[in-house]
Amino acid sequence: MPLKHLIFLVLFYLGGGVFTSFGFLRQKEVGPSYFRIHGLGLSAILFVSYWLLGRAHLDSDSTLWFSVFLACATCFSLTTGFSNKLSAASFFLGTISFFGTLYLDLNHLSLGGEQSLLAINSILATLVLGFSMAAMMLGHWYLTQPKLSINELQRITFLMILFLGVRFFFSSYQVLQLLKGLNERDLYRYLAKMPGIFVLMRYLWGIAGALVLSFFVWKTVKIRSTQSATGILYVVVVACLVGEILSLYLAFYFGIPA
Repeated sequence: MPLKHLIFLVLFYLGGGVFTSFGFLRQKEVGPSYFRIHGLGLSAILFVSYWLLGRAHLDSDSTLWFSVFLACATCFSLTTGFSNKLSAASFFLGTISFFGTLYLDLNHLSLGGEQSLLAINSILATLVLGFSMAAMMLGHWYLTQPKLSINELQRITFLMILFLGVRFFFSSYQVLQLLKGLNERDLYRYLAKMPGIFVLMRYLWGIAGALVLSFFVWKTVKIRSTQSATGILYVVVVACLVGEILSLYLAFYFGIPA
């Protein structure tokens, strides 16, 4: 897989995850401006990333589904607050077309390893990246809209922790399967070189580190300290980005969906 394709997929999964998070927020509480600003920004970033990075690597079917997703994301952003039926239809069709693009692209790549495990890995990467970024953006939104109900940030934070927990168990199982049968000496040797060192970095920083930080986010959100929560969420986003980039690199280059 070309490096440009990998970078595009990271941005694509991130964008798809953020878009999915919109469905878990109440428009009356957050306000339509949140969806409009972040949705249009998301659409612009995805279009530029496709034009610069993904255009040469997606096949025709994946490109068609991606175009539908981009159109739906843009339509959702523009119609939120004006037409509930049209924005809801755009959201559901956009979510379906996103996961359709993900599925078609994985099939087109014809990667080694279990295709179902690679698909689960990509879906979990989408949810972890998207909801960690969504929590950070929403926390920042609270700094400009201090009278908002804290319930929305609590819900997105809870879902972020939930997806990180699922990610933890999935990756733990994959790592245990990978290291099964190695004695202590071989284990140290494996983890001290490629790709073992990336597996270690991905697991400790991208999952364990993010989970520990998420605990502090939850505590600060419960006491409505949104400024502190947002500050910690910036670090959580970096941890998740590093972890999921390493995860996708291991999955697509070494066939290790961890």
